[in-house]
This record gives sequence, structure tokens and C-alpha cells, in this order.
Amino acid sequence: MNTFSTISGERVSFDSKHGAEIYRRSLLLLMQTAVSEEFGRLRIQIGQTLMNGYYFENESGNPLPEGFIEKVTLRMREISGRDERFSKKKVSRTRAAKLFRAAGRRDKVDALNFLPDRDIELVYLRGYFDYMIAEGVSSAGVLRVFRLIPYGGGFVLQFPQRFSGMKLPDSQDRQEKLYEVYLESRRWGEILGVTSAAELNRCINNGEVSTLIKVQEAFHGKKLGIIADRIKELYPRKRIVFVSGPSSSGKTTFLKRLGIQLRVNGFDPVEISLDDYFVPREKTPRKPSGEMDFECLQALDTAFFSSQILELLGGGRITLPKYSFKTGLRKKSGRSLKLSGNSVIVVEGIHALNPGLCGGIAEEEKFRIFVSALTQLRIDNDTRIFTSDSRLMRRIIRDSLFRNYSALESIERFPLVREGEDEYVFPFQDTADVFFNSSLIYEQAVLKPFLESRLSSLRDTVPEYYEARRLLNYLDFFLPVPPDEVTQTSILREFIGESGFRY
Repeated sequence: MNTFSTISGERVSFDSKHGAEIYRRSLLLLMQTAVSEEFGRLRIQIGQTLMNGYYFENESGNPLPEGFIEKVTLRMREISGRDERFSKKKVSRTRAAKLFRAAGRRDKVDALNFLPDRDIELVYLRGYFDYMIAEGVSSAGVLRVFRLIPYGGGFVLQFPQRFSGMKLPDSQDRQEKLYEVYLESRRWGEILGVTSAAELNRCINNGEVSTLIKVQEAFHGKKLGIIADRIKELYPRKRIVFVSGPSSSGKTTFLKRLGIQLRVNGFDPVEISLDDYFVPREKTPRKPSGEMDFECLQALDTAFFSSQILELLGGGRITLPKYSFKTGLRKKSGRSLKLSGNSVIVVEGIHALNPGLCGGIAEEEKFRIFVSALTQLRIDNDTRIFTSDSRLMRRIIRDSLFRNYSALESIERFPLVREGEDEYVFPFQDTADVFFNSSLIYEQAVLKPFLESRLSSLRDTVPEYYEARRLLNYLDFFLPVPPDEVTQTSILREFIGESGFRY
């Protein structure tokens, strides 16, 4: 069954974002219960989202105990088979900290230290407990679809895909490039001494956040320089750069900053946006529901785009188009282009890595970059703000400041955006030559003041309320940082305003 009851008695569908979040969070609690019962005080720590699941490893850095996967899987299935009940209890923050301290769970105690002084809701399964970031299922019997997969130094807890009939994914793509980016980000956090919300909060309290921000931004600058150097090494065999990434990953600012680094290397970057190659609105393909599908590749005039790129590469001159989202029509921009001896074409858009985008150009002639906000911080060993949450937070603020959309509208639209990304963006990420992680170790602390008032305005009469509350629960664990601390060239400025770049 795709529907189930929550602890609070609500009936939800797994195919809704709210329902999927509840299932995954509850599955995580089931797994930690099994680990606790099988291996005592062994602490496992959450990492990146991989293979439609969550990556975990031993907190100590040591290998997992022998037989870990098999024993934990069997215990999870036993608890689920018994349909053990979840329960919840409200306690004071002080009491919650004492309970976690007695259980030897220091990561939870550290996280609670910076929460507002209010009651905490704990959720229990047998003898194991955690605080509630999101709602949980009423009983473990519904948590039957999962898989534990050995991976790297740890394992992946894999859950079913939405709209799959509660089935696990068939693909065995191990997303090794994504894993490498995660390891790099983790190492960088360890160097800075900030791998959790509590460590960031201590940095803020100690007056060290300004330095942290500058170092993090310098790290972004260094990565951009490395990418520009790589492009130079491969030039002129690879003269066209394709940049893709999901919504709100910061691609626009990334392009601005990459352009600067390319100029430092003696190149003349020519930027082309795929947003200007949409077909006229009346020719836009439609979904089965009848709604226009702006996310699919066929929404772009790929033949026209290919002809212009080939004309440029052949030494010709083109006039770039300009698409009006207001009228749904494409017209000439008046901007004429002809490549010089040191030009590099930089193409940006969600379909930039799709091999069907541009006919006539061999794959070995392309340099591919994938930009995504792979959040670096944990709240505790079980809780991480994942990439999609970081992008949604960015999007809510940007939509409010620059597009006149409410938080409710942004949250309502985001599942459709995610569906398009899952179908048209993420399947091609592993073809990238380079990944750029646009997340910033301090960003939730800066975004918090922007988000609190916007998210708090949602009422419990709308479905989006639950998503707003979940995000607010995450943000409670962060102390705020004034936006004035953020440099003008930061990717974060694309979302909070006052950037040093023109968009």
C-alpha cells in the first residue's frame, strides 16, 4: 500500500513529498534501532544522498563490524514484521539533553545546546529514541521496502522511489563521482573544524564566522581556478563548455565567476543560455495531465541551437536569440557573435549535458561541468540537510525577493521541479568531467533570518505547511549570521541579493 498512518493519526501517501519524507525519516529510525540492538553503542554517521538512499559510515572512521549489513537487515525486518509501534513524548530541552547524554549520544546533546529553550518532541521505537524533525509513521509494519548496500567504507540505506509502487530502484549506478565530491567536501569541513551545526554555532559565538566565510569563498575561488586551468589544458580540442545543474544550484553566479577565471587564463568566454532557445509556447510539449512541460528537452529548439553552434565553430557569425517568458516567443536579441582565436563557448542550462541537445558535435569535443549544492553540514549523526532542502531554501528566498512568489507558491511548485530534474538533469550528471559543489558551509545560518518570517506565514490549513514546519525545525539548530558578512561575489548573493554581478 502507498498510504500509511502517522503517529499523529494523519493518513498520507508515499507518493507525496510529505509522505516520502515521513517514510525515509522513520526508516532511518528503524535502522538506528536495529544498529543499537545489534551493536550496542556503535555510532554510525549520515553522509551524502547516493543511489536513492542515504550513505552512512562508522563515526570513528573504522570499518564496520563483520556481518553488519546482514545483522542489521535481519533485525530491521524482524521489527517491521512485528509491526512495532512508534510513540512520541514531549519533554523539556534539559530533560532531552539528559536522556541523550545518558545514552552516550553526544552529537544530540551538542545539537540541542543551541536550540531555543522550549519543549522537545521525542519519538520512540522499542528502546531507541530521537527528536522529531518531521512526523513519523505510526508503526514499523509499513517500513518493508528498503535495502542496505555496502559502499565505500560504509553502506547505503536505500529506500523506494516515489511513484514506483513502493519499489526499490532497478539501477545499480553507484554515482562514484558524486561520492568523490562528498569526500572532498567532508575533508574540507574537517580542515575548517566545522562538520556540524553545533561546530558552526560555536564558530559564530566565538566571533570567527567572518574568517570562516572568507576561507570558504576562497575555496570556491580555488576550485573555479582549477576548472579554468583544466579547460585551458584541453583547449582547443575541447572548445565548448556545457554547464548543467538542478534549479537553485547557483549556475548563474558560477558562470560569472568561471568567466573571470577563463579571462585570467587568456580566454574570451562566450556565454549562451539555453533558456533563449525555447520553442514558441504553443509548440511546447504537454504532460499527460495537459500541463505544459517546460522541463523536457523537446521544449527547446535543439535543431536551431545546433545550427547556431556549428555555425560558430565553423567560423561564421550568428545573432543570438532572446526568449520572452512573458509572451512565450523568441526574437533576435541584436547580440551578434563570431568567435575569435581565443574564444571558449560556454553553454548553460538544465539540458546542457543531455547528448541529444546538440547534433554534429562529437562527445570528445565537449567539456562538461555539473553544478549542485551538496550540503556539507550535519545537524547530528542521523540528521543532515540534504541538497534538495538547501536548494528549496535558496529558491524560496529568491522567488520572494525577485519573482514576487510567496513561500507557499515556491514549496507548491518544487515537487514538479524535482520531477523534471530526476528525469532530465540527474541522469546525465555522471557524464560530467567536473563537479562543482556550490554549497557553503555557513549558508543555513545566513538564510535563516530570510526564511523564518516567510515560512512562519503558512497556516496548517494548507498541505505546504508541513514542509514549511520541517524546514523551520532544521533552521532552529542554527544561529543566525548577518548577510553583511557575505562577500559580493558569493554564490549566495544570487539568492539573497546585493550581488557584485549583474544577472
